[in-house]
Formats: sequence, C-alpha cells, structure tokens
Amino acid sequence: MKRAFAAILALAVFLCAASFAEERVDSLTYAVFSYLPDPGYYQELIERRWAETEPDIRLIRAEWDCYTGEPPEGIDVIMYDAVMLDSLVAAGWIQPIALQEVHDSEGIFPFALSGLTVEGRLYGIPVFLCGNFLIYDQRCEAAAAAAHLTDLAGLPECLVINSENAMNKPQYLIEVIADTQGAANPSADGSLGDAMQLIDSLAIGAHKRDEDSQVAMAYDVGAGLGYIGFSESMRLLESRAEATRIKSVSFSDRPDIHRLYVDAVAVAKGVQGQRYEKCLQLINVMADAEVLTALSVHSGAPQYLLLARKSAYRSLSEAFPLYVQLEALAGAEDNHVILTP
Repeated sequence: MKRAFAAILALAVFLCAASFAEERVDSLTYAVFSYLPDPGYYQELIERRWAETEPDIRLIRAEWDCYTGEPPEGIDVIMYDAVMLDSLVAAGWIQPIALQEVHDSEGIFPFALSGLTVEGRLYGIPVFLCGNFLIYDQRCEAAAAAAHLTDLAGLPECLVINSENAMNKPQYLIEVIADTQGAANPSADGSLGDAMQLIDSLAIGAHKRDEDSQVAMAYDVGAGLGYIGFSESMRLLESRAEATRIKSVSFSDRPDIHRLYVDAVAVAKGVQGQRYEKCLQLINVMADAEVLTALSVHSGAPQYLLLARKSAYRSLSEAFPLYVQLEALAGAEDNHVILTP
C-alpha cells in the first residue's frame, strides 16, 4: 500500500513539474509586415509596451513574407495580408482566435473583422488598411469633382501613376474589373474594356516612376494634378502637402467598389498552452490603439497610415485634419476586404 501511494505521489510530482516546465515562456518570436513604411519603429513601440506588462518575456524579431516561402517555423506571431488568408488557413499556418480574446473588438471596423472570418472562425486581429486612392491637389476642380477615373479622360497625362510596375499593374487590373463588375472580389479574367488604356493615357511618365515613393515625390515637385497611391505615401509630401486631399475613386465609369487591403496579426501554427496565451497578449499589443496612434506620428510628422481601429483616429484627426478623410475612407459602410479572387 505504501509503495502504491509513493508511486502515485511521485507521478503527481512528475506531472506537476512537467506541466510547469511546459508552460514556462521566456521569449516569443514575432514578425511584422515588412512593407510598412518603418517596420523598425513599429517594433520599438511594440517592445516598449510589452515590457511594461511582461518584462520577463523577451521579444525576438523575425522576418517572414506572407506571400512566398515556407511556413513560419519558429515564429510565434506573424503579420499577414488578408489576400493570403484562404491560402494560410488551408495550409494550417495560422490559428483561429475567439472574438472575446480581442481587446476592445467594438473599436475595430466591423468589415475588417468579418473579412478575417472563415467558416465562423476569426483568424487574427486587423491592424492596418490600405488601398489605391486618388490623391490630388484640391485646387484642381476636375480632380476634386471626379468620382471616376473616366471623369478625367479629357485631361491626358494628368496623374502620376506607376501603371507599368509589376506589383501595381495587377492591382489596377483587379480594381478595374471590380468596379466594372460591381463585385468586391471578382474573377481576375473579367472584361477590362478600355479602362487600362485610360489609365495609361492619364499616366505621366509611368515608366520613369515605378516606385510608390517616386510617384509621390514626382507629384510633390509639381508633376500633374494628382496621383494614385496608398495613403501612407502622403508622408513624403512637402511643398504640395497643405493643398493635397485623398478620396476613393472608381477605376471604371461605374460606381466605386470600396475595397481595402487588410494587414492582420495572428498566432502561428503549433503554438499552444501558456505560449499561446502569451501570443494572444502580444497580438493585442500589436493592434493596440495607443501603439498605432504613436506609430502614426514619427518625429512630429504624420505618417498617414490607414488604421483598422477607430479610436486611433481621435487624437490624430485633431492634430492632423487630413486624418478626418482617412477615417472616412476606413469607416465607409460598404467597405470590403480584398481577398484572393
């Protein structure tokens, strides 16, 4: 009897010790979206906030491109573009989370949360939004009034557009098809009509300005009436910044389909137990309103990031009025997340 009791006691001690050893977490490895304007600054803010509550758990930076490459082995938390959502879920590379695990989920634009939901399961937290917008000089009446690119057809070579860039041209093609078909995520083999010819006719020296930064900077020094680009490109403007505005515009002669890319943070495959719980804490820090607000102002200058969290716009709109327009773009009632067609 004593031997049996001793054996049971020893087993209990072993299991407790094993459980403690398994749950001990002293570091987490995470990757942010490498295409952000300043990934390093974002990581600094994340790590500073993390240290306030979890000083004994070290954060290790990693790199992972969600578009190519192998599964994120050894990475606990990743950031991905929602266009890859179906592929990542099918491959089992990211894990679902419960909505109640998302801090202040009511403060996130609902369409972004819906866009990350597959068969009723939420795969991460939306952090950033972006899209192809018309960024224009408000003093140009035609650009200010335009609701469609076709409204500018009478003004050839009026926009700085990188329509020959290998990364951007496919985006423009899908934008044209979406607006023509009236579908948020249309089939890529839809009819283009004369839309791409129109875009090319509106473009100013596209082949010379293939990079987004060059597009914004070319406009800033006086080229054209505006340009097509992401909102964060406006951080590069200086001489034309005060008179520049931003709005959604249709890429066809039909109503614009409000489509936005979404970058989200998620827990990687294979993470479980106490490590999974800590990862939930980390993705909430990465999507925290105060962190995103701080990220949106660097060295006193606005970064014009389009954010998925409503409350982050409050103080930004007071300090930088153009954020009022960004909030309207992010919060449009008929917004859709761009997913793989």
